[in-house]
Amino acid sequence: MKFSPSCDTMVALGSVTASGHPVFAKNSDREPNEAQYLVQQPRATHEEPMVQCTHVAIPQVERTHAFIGSQPWWIWGLEHGINEHGLAVGNEAAWSRDEASVEPGLLGMDYVRIALERATTATEALHLVTALLEEHGQSGSCSFEGRTAYQNSFIFADPTTAWVLETSARHWVARQVTDVASISNVYSIGTEYDLISRDAVQHAVDNGWHDPSQPFSWTLAYTDTGLDRLPSCRARLGRSGSLLAGDGTRTGVVPATMMGFLRDHSDDSGRTGNDWAPSASSEGSLCMHAATAEGFETAASTVAELHGDAERGNATIWASFASPCMSVFVPLWNDLEVPAQLRRPESLDGPDLWWRTETTQRRVERYFDVLHPVVARLVDVEQAALLADEAATPAAGRADLTRRALAAAQAHVEHVADLVDRTGFEGRVPPTDRRATYLDDVGTGASLPTTV
Repeated sequence: MKFSPSCDTMVALGSVTASGHPVFAKNSDREPNEAQYLVQQPRATHEEPMVQCTHVAIPQVERTHAFIGSQPWWIWGLEHGINEHGLAVGNEAAWSRDEASVEPGLLGMDYVRIALERATTATEALHLVTALLEEHGQSGSCSFEGRTAYQNSFIFADPTTAWVLETSARHWVARQVTDVASISNVYSIGTEYDLISRDAVQHAVDNGWHDPSQPFSWTLAYTDTGLDRLPSCRARLGRSGSLLAGDGTRTGVVPATMMGFLRDHSDDSGRTGNDWAPSASSEGSLCMHAATAEGFETAASTVAELHGDAERGNATIWASFASPCMSVFVPLWNDLEVPAQLRRPESLDGPDLWWRTETTQRRVERYFDVLHPVVARLVDVEQAALLADEAATPAAGRADLTRRALAAAQAHVEHVADLVDRTGFEGRVPPTDRRATYLDDVGTGASLPTTV
């Protein structure tokens, strides 16, 4: 298998947040050249009997809900999104003893979009996805340049409730969240679960993965222990869990808290802060920077406060492009239009904020140790100002706030590009920096699909 995708999804329920409302967050990690844009879908009615997903078509429903989601450019599905009812969904690649298939089928990302289009609550989304999973299964190539297939885990969250769902082929297990939860690219549900598919235990017994005389653990039974990146997957799950738990009495979580978690660079090597730099040994970092052309990096991130206030779109969504440590989150709402600059360009010739951000980031990464601390400080200052502005903005002023925030995000990218120009560091790559070769290998050529 050429690629091993990675992502991290987290949720903090109202019991531990400052506002009393859940806060959802996800980093979407993709291949280095997989541009990822926002897509906004209005509520709609449908007469056609089928809907074409990424690889296959399934029966359509009569009505679908509005949503804002983050979409790798070549697929129908989404890495994460939030719908008009304040339902947030994110998925993770998971590695199971059940062999994943590249035969055309439904992707985990397709299930994310289906849940957002058809469900209004986390519990409804859970039952919808598990029913469809048992009917249709999951399969298909999940990466544009490779032929990668995997199983999936999900977090479903709404203004009151959240669930973790972990799947393997047509089997699944679910746990309702209390206080906080995080998922990564390794199973996390052990013996304590709330719901399980009717044949999941027997399937494990039949394959010799579980001793029926012992308590059943989904993680022990289904985890692919031969995965070469299992240690880094476990490291990221441990890191996100540790950040969410704090000292065991976590309270006062706000969107800024989750943004900080998504920007985290601590990893299983023990390096933190300014000691950290992208390398092949840094795959335990929540904020992912690819170390090789076959690696993965964070392509887009989101943080959403699921406040359930209909006058403010039921959720405040913060979205950023490329690695969150180098980019600014912009506030959005489902009842307001997403600016065109954040959506997929209509042609290769037009301005492309994702690629402008990504290529500027790559220039910084050529002298990461010197330039990144400066860029990160600029991000912190700009983000703090936008968060304060959002907190003071009435519902009627949200559209203007989004425009100001987008202008600030674009100005930040240009400021960083100018900073690299003026320092003269570009090209002076330290001989120990493995990204010197990587950056030459991946190139910067943008690609766009002809259809969505």
